[in-house]
Order: sequence, then C-alpha cells, then structure tokens
Amino acid sequence: MKKALLFILFIISVIGLRAQSIPKILQLGDEQFENNRYLEAIPYYDKVYAISKANYYAGYQLALCYEQTLQFQEALETFRVLSEKSGHAYQTKSIYKYATLNKRDSNFDLADSIYLELAKMPDISPALLDLANRQREGCLLAKREQGQNRNFKVDPIKKLNSHFHDYGATENPANGNVVFATSRNLSGEQYQGSQYSGLLPDMMMYELKENGNYHNISSKQRFDRLNTKWSEGSGVFKASGDKFYYTSCENDEGNTGCKIKFSQLINDKWSDPVVLNDFINEANSENKHPSLSVTGDTLFFSSDRPGGQGGSDIWMSLRGDDGESWLPAINMGKVINTPENEITPYYSSPHQSLVFSSNGHVGYGGYDLYGAKGNSFFTPDLFNMGFPFNSTWDDTYFYIGDSTGYLSSNKENKEVLDLYTFSVPDEKLFLALLFAGELMVDGQIMSKYRDVGAVDLVTFRAEDYEGYALFQPVVAKKKDLRKLFNSSAVEHGTIASNLESASKVRSAKTKTRRAAIAETKPTEPEPLKIYESADDVERLYFDYGDFRLRKASEKALNNMYQNIKAQPYTRVNLLSYSDYLGSDEGNVDLSKKRGNAAKDYLVSLGMPSEKIEVLARGELRSEQERDHWFRRVMDRRVELHVDSPEPIELAVAKQVILRKPLSLDMIAEKLNLDVLEVYQWNGSNQEVLVPGTSVRLYIPKNQKLDSKYFITEENIWDVF
Repeated sequence: MKKALLFILFIISVIGLRAQSIPKILQLGDEQFENNRYLEAIPYYDKVYAISKANYYAGYQLALCYEQTLQFQEALETFRVLSEKSGHAYQTKSIYKYATLNKRDSNFDLADSIYLELAKMPDISPALLDLANRQREGCLLAKREQGQNRNFKVDPIKKLNSHFHDYGATENPANGNVVFATSRNLSGEQYQGSQYSGLLPDMMMYELKENGNYHNISSKQRFDRLNTKWSEGSGVFKASGDKFYYTSCENDEGNTGCKIKFSQLINDKWSDPVVLNDFINEANSENKHPSLSVTGDTLFFSSDRPGGQGGSDIWMSLRGDDGESWLPAINMGKVINTPENEITPYYSSPHQSLVFSSNGHVGYGGYDLYGAKGNSFFTPDLFNMGFPFNSTWDDTYFYIGDSTGYLSSNKENKEVLDLYTFSVPDEKLFLALLFAGELMVDGQIMSKYRDVGAVDLVTFRAEDYEGYALFQPVVAKKKDLRKLFNSSAVEHGTIASNLESASKVRSAKTKTRRAAIAETKPTEPEPLKIYESADDVERLYFDYGDFRLRKASEKALNNMYQNIKAQPYTRVNLLSYSDYLGSDEGNVDLSKKRGNAAKDYLVSLGMPSEKIEVLARGELRSEQERDHWFRRVMDRRVELHVDSPEPIELAVAKQVILRKPLSLDMIAEKLNLDVLEVYQWNGSNQEVLVPGTSVRLYIPKNQKLDSKYFITEENIWDVF
C-alpha cells in the first residue's frame, strides 16, 4: 500500500497542477474507483477537489470513497459542503448521503428534517425521493425502538474477534467447526486491501472446545489452502459437511471479479476449488455470499449483474441433474430487492424463510437484517429483524448453526466488522418469534402477530423449475388465444388466410405517404430519459425459434448507437432470453444466438466489440404465469443495458405488441401519429403486420393505448 501511495503521489507530481491535467487526474481516479480500489482513488479526487472546489464531481466521488473506506467523519463533512452548494448535479445526492450518515450516528431528528427538506426539492429524482421517504420511516422506527427490551441477547464473540475485520461466521453441520473471514495477518501471502486499511481477507476455521475456547484448525485437512493472496469470503457448507461454497475474488488483472467456488472434502483433505458455472458467475459482475437450502438443491447469492433492481440483488438458482450444473439464476423480485443493495442471504429450511441484509429498505441505518416469508418469494411479507439484531450501523451475515446464531456488525467499533453470537435452541420457533413483531407494508412499518405461510424449498425440486409454480403469485387461468387462431401459424408469424384481403388494401393516400419517405427524412422526436446503469434501454423481440433481427430491432440498435456513441458509456450488456418451449440447452443456445445477432449488428455500426457483452440466460423466468401466447412473444427478447460511470440521456421508445393485424399506416392513424415518423422508427414495411409483431413508438410515457390493438408488458395481465 505504501508503494502504491508513493506511486500515486509521483504521478500527480508529474502531471502538475495545470488546468489541462485535471481530466487526466480524474481519469486515473475513475479507473481506481471502477475497480473498487477506493483507497487508491482518494488521492486523485482529493487533488482535483483541492484545486477547484467547483469541481463537484471530484468532491462527490471523494466523499463516496471516504464512505466506502469507512472514513465516515471525512465523508460526512464532504457531503455537508456539497449539500450547501446549490445548482450542481450532485446536490440532491449529497444531501441524501449527508442525512444518511447523520442517521448512522443516531441523529434521527436531524436526519429526518434533512430528508424532509430533500423531498421538497423540485429536481429530486423519483428513485431518490422514494429512498428518502423510506429513510424517514426508518428514523421513526429507530426512535420508537430505542431502549426497548425484546428479550433477545446478541453478544460479541470476544474469543474470536481481533483488531481487524472478522465477519461471515458459518458452521460445518457435520462437526460444528466455525469458519469466518478475517483481514488479520495470516501465514500465507496476502495483498494489501484497496477498500479498507489492512490486508485483504482470508478464511479461518476454528474448533470449539468443551472448555469454551476456540482452537485454530485452519491447516487441518488443508482448509487454509483455499485462501489466495486476494480476497476470500466465508460461505456455506452442504448439510453433509463435505462440500463448502464460498466467495473468492482472485484476479491477477487487479480488479475484483468475485466468484463463487466450491471445494470438496476428499480423503480427509479439501480439494482444489472449482468455479461454479456462468449462470452463477456471470461475466463482468460481482457474485458473492452463497447460501444453500438444506437439500442442497437451491443456491441463494448476491450479485450486481444487469437485469436486477439496481446495486447488488439477491438471486437464486436450482441445481440441474448433473452435479454442479446450476440453472439460470432468478432475481428474487422487487419486494426483496431495491435500487440499493441486498447482500448476505441466509435461507432457513426449518422456518422456510429468507433472511438478508439491505440498505434500501426501511431500517435503522446502514445495512439492516430483514426476513422474507410468504406463499411466494415475489410477494412475501417483509420483516425488519429489529433490535438488538439491527443497529444504526452495518448488520450483516446472519446465519444459524446447530444451536448458535451468528451475525457481523461494526456497531461497536465503527471501522471494523466483528462477529456476534446469539442462542438458538429451536430455529423455527426462534425465527417465528422474530418475525412476529415488525411487518413492512409498502415501506411502512406495521405491527403484526400472526403466522405466515411459507414456500417449502424441500419439495421444490429441479423438475418444478420450468413450471416455476411455487415462486409466482397464483393467477387465475386466462382464456387461451390459441383457441382464437391456429397456434402453429401464430408462432411462425404466418396467419395468411385472414390477412390476405387486408394486405391488398392500399389507399392512394397511403401510397403517396410511402413515396414521400424516400425523399423526406423527418426529425425524430426524442423524449429524453436519464438512464442509470441498472436500466434496460430498449428491448428487441424475436420470432419463434428465430434469432434474426427484425427491421424494428435494427432501427432500435441504430438509434441507440447514434445516441450513445458520444456519451461516456463503458459497456453495453445484451441480456438475451427465450420462451420456455424447448429444452434448457436449446433455449440457452438460441438466446446466445439472439444476443450475438444484436452484437454483430452493433459492431457493423462501429461500436467496439470489446464494449459489448452477450449474457445468454435462456428461458425468461417471469413473475407472472407464462402459459399465454403473448407472454411468450415478450419472453423472446434481448434487453439492452448500458454501463456508464454517470447517468446518460437516451431517447425513449416504447415497445408494443400488436394484438390484431395492423399496418404502420393504421397504427399511425389510431394513435394520431405522423405516419412518416412511424416508418422512420420501424422501417418502411408496407405489409399488414401480424399479431405478435413488435412496434417501436415514441409516445408520452402516460399515453393510454387501446388494449384491443396493443399489448404491453404493463397491460398484458389486465387484458387477459
């Protein structure tokens, strides 16, 4: 670390203080920031901010680095200064951060008043307004809970904690040995940390003796050989105790690249680790914190991959038929996940519930522990675990062993995570009591004293995966469109007989309009939207069993590239899907071909290939039932997600699916749009378009569409 800082200072001294050097210094800082090297990014941002206090970007990034490296007082002061300066793009975010850090310090009244003033600001984004309202609710919750005795006792494990980070305790069910991660200096080679001071964390294993003391047995069975010079985080054992899943951030290129691995106990020695497949460890994403059901068939983990709600989300995957052949991961939905971060999941098989940490739900401050339980994980009841499990600081890594529970928190030593323990005589009863108190409903805390139904993962086997029945709300059977027209014809986009006469009807007015297209290039209206990295910019739909781009899709890719090429994007992620018809392997292959078709087209336009990532995910696991033809039409798609260090502006096109045969002329007439513009958005298709065809329209977001003719993601289940 010392050498790294000297190198940074040398670079800065060479660059000098000239105004033209500031973009270069910021670029160097951004490179460190994007690779989560916050300590190493601080000198760059600090230098620029010292040169010009009007460089609010540098100031905001500096404050974020202070926060990420647990330098909370420095972060608080920097956010305060930025909050008091009006008229810059980072003011509302800085005010939010300033209030949140005050909430961490238990200044609930002050934080609440700041959130209230923030909510009144005219330029606050809807997402930030929602977060501010949740934080205000959290202030009320924390004030009400202060001093209450719930008869639960949580104590630090003094015999395991050190002056360094110690966190993520888990037990081996076969023998009760405790494994956790620590940043203390161990015998093997360790790199210096780039986020927190000290060394990168490794794992240790301890045996609890009858006298209550812990004995380090990390070298026994060669468990310590799972550690590298990079970061290792604790994980979870299989119920039999002979397989261990954990996080490893080994990466010789210097960035994090965290992946989930497993090791097996073979001949009384832990084997060399194996990386789980790409459905778990998706490229260009952080995949961490594995938790396993008691049957070993379901894996929960956190990931910041595209397609989530924002930040890190909780995902789940089912084991396939062969060993570690995990199936495409499913996002746990909008009730559990938020635009902020959800991490460290723990699935309780006895109680059939999920416990996780979040800094996006109503809470005391920092990361709080929450429980989710219900007939569906997409519509569960959500519970704040309350005091003493939660504090105004970071409370994470909830886990229950044989008769002991564990969590990790920095509530005592604000800059270091410690291990905590609590007694659990009966896990099902213990969690039932915990879940009986505070229920969250639409961001509001409500009292609740009743039992809740549960999802039984023990019976949720791989053969149930395609039906997905246990993890979706119960929806009444709808009328099947296949009774209205021949299903095979619809799937292949023919429906010839009932469209033949309509396709021959061409008015003189229509012909005149089409002739004008060759000579006229109308200015396309571009309602602008600010896109964050988590948003999908647009969706490309495909015919059944096909991966060729439609004309509308080519137009969409053209428009996106022309809009984005001058903006500061770093990568375009193409999330490609299929419907559920066909085999898992065939659908993954088909979705990959669809993603590659979109990638090839973008490359032909001039986008660098290395900036495009195809993420083939096979069958799209919708939260709604998927047994409707129009639902399957929408499942066959590629989503365009843009990674950018800052929000970008792009034109907003709304994708609609035709319910009835319509030409572009007829669409323009029904929606009172200029037909030339409709052609410009979708290509000069002169035929009547069959049901299931997607059409791109630049229309106001709140414009009502006649559901007799147009189906969207939003109205499909209102129609059927």
